[in-house]
Amino acid sequence: MKTLTTYTGLSREDQGAVIALGNFDGLHRGHQAVIKAAQDIAREMKAPMGIGLFRPHPYRFFKPDAAPFRLMSATVRAEIMSELGVEFLYEIPFTPRLRDMDDTEFVEQVLHQGLGIRHVVVGEDYGFGRNRCGNVESLTRLGAVRGIGVTAMPAVGLHERYGKYGSTEIRKALQSGDVFHAHHMLSRPWRVDGIVKEGEKRGRTINFPTANLDFGDLVRPKFGVYCVEMRLEGEETWRPGVANTGSRPTVDGKEARLEVHLLNFDRDIYGQHVDVRFRSFIRPEKKFESFEALKEQIANDAIGARAIFGLPRG
Repeated sequence: MKTLTTYTGLSREDQGAVIALGNFDGLHRGHQAVIKAAQDIAREMKAPMGIGLFRPHPYRFFKPDAAPFRLMSATVRAEIMSELGVEFLYEIPFTPRLRDMDDTEFVEQVLHQGLGIRHVVVGEDYGFGRNRCGNVESLTRLGAVRGIGVTAMPAVGLHERYGKYGSTEIRKALQSGDVFHAHHMLSRPWRVDGIVKEGEKRGRTINFPTANLDFGDLVRPKFGVYCVEMRLEGEETWRPGVANTGSRPTVDGKEARLEVHLLNFDRDIYGQHVDVRFRSFIRPEKKFESFEALKEQIANDAIGARAIFGLPRG
């Protein structure tokens, strides 16, 4: 997959694609339906297929102090897009200039003159342009006079009770600890990736060393203990583990982070880039009366995780 970070001055080789346009945070089942439609159209037109999204995310642009909300890092997003067969990623800079474009200016300057696209696929509720003045109707009308076809895709969902597959719905599921439903909507386990940092090494004193990661701008899941799997840098294997998410109230922690204890593992992995995928929720975060009580609970959590993974108690 080739990534382009501007919509101006592109070569002819980088233009002429069929694109799926949106934010694509999570690349969930709904996004995958839009991408699949774009791929089918691209195949029929014998054109390359790409994704157009905005950088930074418009929500972060308009609310720079908002709480972390992303569902995936750029690294994970690129990996999954490549797996889905995306050929071009157009990261359109969301600047004050872009913010002030109306729907006509956006279609003309970004989609037509800039990216030179042949067809665009969006969700049926897609809004764009200054104050979201544009919609599928105006996109279709403006695209037609510029030779740009438009396909609007309906929302995808399980059934009436759960509603559509959407990034907002996935965030809500994670914030309630429902990693099973998040997994279903994403079509894969939710992942956190990052560089393993040195912590305070309290876990080593009770024989439960942890790999510590920052969440960065990722949404915070419900604080508590989870069964997880970790993939180390340069490996394909996912290793079972138990993780704590939260601020560690028993030891007066201040900053939310992810601490992973790998089962049946004893190696120094500081400084490595790792992936952690969430499998199941064990219990919510709790403040214990003493470090000894915390130690006993961690041991029980590890026993529970081993049972879930089908491992001996150790």
